[in-house]
Amino acid sequence: MLEYLSKINKARSINKSYHVNDRQAVVLDYICEKHLSHKASHIKEIILLKTTGSQATLHVVTKELTKLNLIKVSINPVDSRIKDVLPTPLALKRLEALVAIFQK
Repeated sequence: MLEYLSKINKARSINKSYHVNDRQAVVLDYICEKHLSHKASHIKEIILLKTTGSQATLHVVTKELTKLNLIKVSINPVDSRIKDVLPTPLALKRLEALVAIFQK
C-alpha cells in the first residue's frame, strides 16, 4: 500500500509541475483516454461530466486547460455547432510521465 501511495504522490507532483489541479487532471485524463481510443471528444460531453463538477465548473476547467496549452478546442468541420477537444503534445507528454510512474 505504501508503494501505491508513493506513486500517487509522484503523480500529483507531475500534475503540479504542469500546473494541473485534481479536477483539471480528471478532465484531461478523460480527453486523453478518448483521444488514445480514437474517439472524438466534444466540449458538450465534457461539460456534462457531472461526477467531476457542475457545468459552470467544467466550462472553467476547459478554459483553464486551454490556457495551459494542454487541450485544443476547434470547431467540428462537419457540424459547426460542435466543438472538438484534443490533447496537445504537452498533454501527451504529461501522460507519458504519469505512465512511467505506474509502470515501475
